[in-house]
Amino acid sequence: MNATRDLRVPICGWLLAAALNCTPLLGADPLSAPPVPKPAPAHRSEWAAALRKPVPESIADLAAIEQHVKALLPRVSPAVVAVEVGYGSGSGVVVSSNGLVLTAGHVAGRAGRSVHFTFPDGKVAHGKTLGLDADTDSGLMLITDPGPWPCVPMGDFEDVRLGDWVLALGHPGGFDLQRSLVARLGRVIGFPEGAIQTDCTISPGDSGGPLVDMAGHVIGIHTAISGPTSENYHVAINDYYEAWDHLTHGPQTTDLVANPRAYIGASGVDDPAGCRITEVESNSPAARAGLKAGDIVLEVEQRRIPVAAVFRRWIAEAQPGETLHLEVKRGDDHLKLEVQVETPPGPR
Repeated sequence: MNATRDLRVPICGWLLAAALNCTPLLGADPLSAPPVPKPAPAHRSEWAAALRKPVPESIADLAAIEQHVKALLPRVSPAVVAVEVGYGSGSGVVVSSNGLVLTAGHVAGRAGRSVHFTFPDGKVAHGKTLGLDADTDSGLMLITDPGPWPCVPMGDFEDVRLGDWVLALGHPGGFDLQRSLVARLGRVIGFPEGAIQTDCTISPGDSGGPLVDMAGHVIGIHTAISGPTSENYHVAINDYYEAWDHLTHGPQTTDLVANPRAYIGASGVDDPAGCRITEVESNSPAARAGLKAGDIVLEVEQRRIPVAAVFRRWIAEAQPGETLHLEVKRGDDHLKLEVQVETPPGPR
């Protein structure tokens, strides 16, 4: 059986907000730094027996899973938002009634940016990016319009098991009221370097959307799409707990928007292994270092590169004259390259 399915469902509206089990994380001042939230326990022993089997054993098991998902979607769907930041877009999930929104770091970009949120029923709200942690590609936003807002609780990565059924929710391709929210059912298939890998199909525009367990808790955030669309990667929810100070103290966080004073002459896109280089300018620092289009940057300064935005972050942080040490995959070979950062060239 193919575990991945598209489930396009109607959204039941704002009256469901009061029924969602999520705790307000902010104090009386909606712009104050929220405390680190506590993960909600999964209580997997209370799940239907079919959800706890290694594989479904009968039509009855499949029917039980389907019924569980149909009951779960109206609880979590109202909190999954489409987000527009600058010229980019992605997805996010509201995790407090006061409007905290988890997303991917490369969607947030930097602290203090204006955000336009669209809920599945078409309602819109405004907010800002609070902060991000580029190493894990985690980001946090805040709805600044008055709430309360529909929300879902944050779960615990320690409760996640290989083979668990999960839902990937988001707004692939941007918000579409005619299509409604898109939810895909799949399973956890791996834990590469602390991330979560699933066979839930995700597409551009899903980045920042939630991976939800069968208790209705957020256990991950979509971060990278693989070549095969059935093998995708999600930031583990515990990375958000561990990076909470970075996420809530935005002015102290790293900006993923390129530093105009730092230049190497290479650009890239997301790849399952890291950042795949798509262009190397002639006579640039990257070209002189031996970097080529098609190379996959795995590490910079011995730090893993999960997505292209993190590679750009390292360039943005560097100063002209600084040498960056890269680990690069070229075909079957792993190379060590050194690239010296320069100031951008003048107009040509």
